[in-house]
Amino acid sequence: MRGYDQKILLMVLVVVAVLAAARGQETTGFVTWANNYYQTWGHQALVINKTSELQLTLDNNSGSGFESQLIYGSGYFNVRIKAPQTTSTGVITSFYLISRSSRHDELCFQILGKNGPPYLLNTNMYLYGEGGKDQRFRLWFDPTKDYHSYSFLWNPNQLVFYVDDTPIRVYRKNPDVYYPSVQTMFLMGSVQNGSIIDPKQMPYIAKFQASKIEGCQTEFTGIEKCTDPKFWWNRKQLSSKEKELYINAKKMYLDYDYCSDRQRYPKVPQECGSYS
Repeated sequence: MRGYDQKILLMVLVVVAVLAAARGQETTGFVTWANNYYQTWGHQALVINKTSELQLTLDNNSGSGFESQLIYGSGYFNVRIKAPQTTSTGVITSFYLISRSSRHDELCFQILGKNGPPYLLNTNMYLYGEGGKDQRFRLWFDPTKDYHSYSFLWNPNQLVFYVDDTPIRVYRKNPDVYYPSVQTMFLMGSVQNGSIIDPKQMPYIAKFQASKIEGCQTEFTGIEKCTDPKFWWNRKQLSSKEKELYINAKKMYLDYDYCSDRQRYPKVPQECGSYS
């Protein structure tokens, strides 16, 4: 291909990409690490099994993390994780959605290192830069023995945290409090040192399997394009079965809820009324 023709083709590809983002392109299906994510810090991520599995390493020098190249304005985001086997509570394996601003939004799963059951999963949210909204759960399985799914449903009306097929945290839009529907977000994952870890057990390896992403791809300031009900996740409501699973998860596995912590929050945080 001649140089002039190559330039024309490149210009066409760029225009197509820009137009797709401008109208809020739907991303569906399994995505591979090599084409959709890049390393953001720490040790070089190891991609194995023909791009279907990504391994992150934590040792005495550094942890590691990745970030999606694409930006999203709504969607259903799933990743399968096998946490490191460790007795150190300081080893934290995380998966989260996060915006880039001085007053950022964030949804986060954190699998905490533990010497045997019960294994703990912390969930947290930052709403317009304000965090400390922890809800912690006792997992009903060993997250170090096999892969399990951790998913976010994020649409203009509700946020749902899923573990496998069980909703464990539901936050609904309330006109009286802030709801994360004004900032686009990236997908991120990491393994890092939260406090004290045992150097004898290093390195710690966290494994992430190729994830199923069904989201509205957009540009940094284009979240309004992702509120359309044509996207199935924007119409999604909990089914009767999911409601039963959610009630049972709160009853059986909820270990800590910041909304009930009067020592930490003498006054109930305003957004606590948005949890169903």
